[in-house]
Amino acid sequence: MVSQFSHSEIQVEARSLRLRYAHGEKLACQVEELHLARGQCLILCGPSGSGKSSLLHLINGLVPEYYPGEIEGSLRIGQLSYQEASVERLAKQVASVFQNPTTQFFHQEVLQELVFPCENQGMTHGAISERLAEITEVFRLEQLLQQNLEHLSGGQKQVVAIATAAMQGTDIMVFDEPTANLDAIGVKRVQELLLALKKQGKTLIIAEHRLAYLTEIADFYAYFYEGQLLEQLPAPDFMAYSEEKRAEWGLRTTDLIPYQARVKDLAHVFTNDQAGLELHQFRVYHHGDYLYQLDQLVLAPGQVVGLIGANGSGKTSFARSLVGLEGDKTGPVNWKGQVLHARKRLAKMAYVMQDVRQQLVTEQVEKELSLGRASDKLDYEVLRAFRLTQLLDRHPMSLSLGEQQRLMIAASLLSDKEIIILDEPSSGLDREQMEQLATQLQYLKAKGKLVLLISHDDELLARVCDKVVNIRYEGV
Repeated sequence: MVSQFSHSEIQVEARSLRLRYAHGEKLACQVEELHLARGQCLILCGPSGSGKSSLLHLINGLVPEYYPGEIEGSLRIGQLSYQEASVERLAKQVASVFQNPTTQFFHQEVLQELVFPCENQGMTHGAISERLAEITEVFRLEQLLQQNLEHLSGGQKQVVAIATAAMQGTDIMVFDEPTANLDAIGVKRVQELLLALKKQGKTLIIAEHRLAYLTEIADFYAYFYEGQLLEQLPAPDFMAYSEEKRAEWGLRTTDLIPYQARVKDLAHVFTNDQAGLELHQFRVYHHGDYLYQLDQLVLAPGQVVGLIGANGSGKTSFARSLVGLEGDKTGPVNWKGQVLHARKRLAKMAYVMQDVRQQLVTEQVEKELSLGRASDKLDYEVLRAFRLTQLLDRHPMSLSLGEQQRLMIAASLLSDKEIIILDEPSSGLDREQMEQLATQLQYLKAKGKLVLLISHDDELLARVCDKVVNIRYEGV
């Protein structure tokens, strides 16, 4: 179906483009030449901090309006020159979808969120209704329109975020890590939506670490390193590179099949241990509402245990219940023969949430890393592994989402806790950081820690897990 609101030819063109953030010493983004025709899909790949998101922020107008910086060179978006265009005019050309969809929602109800961009543009009621009908059909949203966004799974929220961006009617759409926290079904759904948007003639620019799902969508790949666009390749040329070559570039795999098979096998042969963390008739709650019961789960220390399951299967709710955030009504938790009531569990357990911003409480990165530790001495090997040594004096809220993620993972690794629960820790990590995380998890395992790894990242799970538990509850 060709959208009625896809119109004139769109082209993104950059020449000798330079971006330096207001308080940055180095160039954040450097592009000598870049062309993208209407209806094409460009994948921005490369290590974290290599300039991918900065280019997106230039294209969607967030620089310098929200991220102050100096811009040199030429950037044209459609018929607009970036230097001459206001944020309002750029917003009519470009729609954005971010890694964490909740950061861009304005309303509680799905329907209200969908129509908000159109109302903001001053469209008539009839035009809004027509556009809503089209988007509802393409995105299959009939069952979600009246629902509260807070009650949706991560995958459903991302679908709504993409649909809301499509409601803006722009011909250019940019995506920053759109599948970071999604399960295989959610990733497949995003893939389907991107293909549908491309068939409508949309120009898609996607910054992504998870490359496997993009092979059917991409027309070009742009490889960034240390702020500079080094290579722009047609998709067939990029895919012709060996897995070893892409690994040298610090890119994640484009073939998940062997990793998925390994995770499936681990889940199939799971058996309980004899002692360690012992849960019997353990009740799981979601913000006070009972969800399901685990009859028995026994996990010994000194291993990494993956917790897998579809978005909405209750993995995060299990973690919250386990660490005591849902109170004592969950039932007893035993660790090495000791009963841990809710208030005592956090003394034994470290928990890194999906939305790490909820856990940042101090005004300095160094203090955040030392919080709750018996010793103020930091392990600089861990700091270097997660690229935090140059950030110790920064305010945690001034960091990027990926940097915040690395901060909280490092804080959990530096803690003296015996059980460490990580909820989607690799969502914003590039290949090198994922491998460093895997190394640190093995280090914790060798120290006798029990690591519970909630993840949809088959590449990470296959590398580090001794066991895999499949949470099959449906109905969150």
